[in-house]
Amino acid sequence: MKEKEDANARLTEATIKYMTAEKKVDRLKSQTLAKIERQAMFHSNTGPDSKKEGGTSDEQSAKDHEINAKVAEGNVADAEQARKEAQAIACKQKEELQQLQTDNTRLSEKVTTFTIKFGRLSEEDIASCDAYKNLKVKLEDLATRYNHIEALNKELSERSEKLEAERTAYKDTILAEQQVVISDMQLQLTKTEQDLARVRAGRDELIQDQTQRKSREDQKLVATKELSELAETRGSRIASLEMEVERLRLQLDKETPPSDPTFANMGLEELRQKHEQLDKAYKVLAQELPSLEQAFKKALEHNTRKVTSIQENEDRMKRLQAENKADQKYFSAMKAKETLSAENRALKNQNSKSTEIITQLKEAERKVRDLMGNLEKQIAEMRTTQQTLITKNRELQSRVTEQNNTIESLKSQVTELSTFLKNRDLAVSKEASARRDAEIEVEKLHVKLEDAHRALESNKPKGSENSQLEALRQIALCSVCRNRFKNTAIRSCGHVFCKQCADERIASRSRKCPNCGRGFAATDLISVHL
Repeated sequence: MKEKEDANARLTEATIKYMTAEKKVDRLKSQTLAKIERQAMFHSNTGPDSKKEGGTSDEQSAKDHEINAKVAEGNVADAEQARKEAQAIACKQKEELQQLQTDNTRLSEKVTTFTIKFGRLSEEDIASCDAYKNLKVKLEDLATRYNHIEALNKELSERSEKLEAERTAYKDTILAEQQVVISDMQLQLTKTEQDLARVRAGRDELIQDQTQRKSREDQKLVATKELSELAETRGSRIASLEMEVERLRLQLDKETPPSDPTFANMGLEELRQKHEQLDKAYKVLAQELPSLEQAFKKALEHNTRKVTSIQENEDRMKRLQAENKADQKYFSAMKAKETLSAENRALKNQNSKSTEIITQLKEAERKVRDLMGNLEKQIAEMRTTQQTLITKNRELQSRVTEQNNTIESLKSQVTELSTFLKNRDLAVSKEASARRDAEIEVEKLHVKLEDAHRALESNKPKGSENSQLEALRQIALCSVCRNRFKNTAIRSCGHVFCKQCADERIASRSRKCPNCGRGFAATDLISVHL
């Protein structure tokens, strides 16, 4: 919509300009109309990719030259032109003569001065020369640096010897201290091993005593247990004996002679008493048998336990003897192991300390070697610098000789240059005369050009005519791009644009007229010629 509004505004403006130009078209000359038509035809025939501004400028320049030629031929008088040319030539020649005289005088003075100076160069001139002064200063600087480097080299050599002596003394001191430390450590290690052996022997004795005490305590416990069992057995035996005494007492009672030994003659009371006695004896025997059986079992069990205890004691003694032998072997092995471990630890500590001391010695030696290397590098650099300075001194001396030779050659060159300058002055004078002739011709052309410009200014059209031409040109331009002339019309609405804008709308699928918004196709485009 915005593009449409802009296009409508441009169309309205172009219409107003067109109507204004149409009112004034009758006052235009036929020559002006022909000029406008030629410009329109030129722009319509140019391609879409050509640069319009360059072509217009070239055409306008050609027409300006044509107008200038016509004006120069028709309006400038020959006499006036010849007079102006003669005045310009005279002024230019006068200026050139004055400049040539000044240059000639200056160059002659310089040639004379340099000829005298280079022909008789004195020691003061040579001494005042900048190159000679620079060489002299450099030579003195090199001598000073050489002396300084020589003194520094001597000082560094003495310092290197001193450091070597200090390194040797320090190494001997460290080795002696290390030997003393190793001896002390060996004595301390021997003393520690003796103390360790004494402590281990005491420990073994204490362990053996503890084992013996423990075995005696175990034997006491077993004996106490056996005594308690024997006391119980004795109590059972006493009870059985008491029952036996009671039985024997009853038996004695039975052994009293009866009145009638046969049972047939016994009465009921006697039989009852006999039965009671037998019953009591039976009960006593019945009570005695369990106690006897229990006493027998306890005695058998006690004897069996005692036998078993004796066997266990024998086995324990054998096992204890074997364990004692194994413990002795183990203790001896552990003692040897601990001795070896202590020796190993001591040797490791000694080795670590020795390694640390050796590392320190190596580090100190490396530092001394680095210092020696740096000093040797500095000495080598100093020697290289010294050799370089000597070489530079020789080169400077050779350069001084070369400068002297160069001065001699320059003297001969000055003579040659004087001859060359004379010949060159002749050539310059010839070139100056040729240049003056060319400048005269240029002045003539300048005068003609100024006359042509004045004639062109007098023959330029007025401002109103230019505005009318511009209005007509705006009418012929495309209302979309404002750069190209109208050469394509839309058949459906009749509006005219340039070919490029119409193709761009078809390519971008925006196929509507920018002025009225009516749709169109590629077949609706027709070419027109303004």
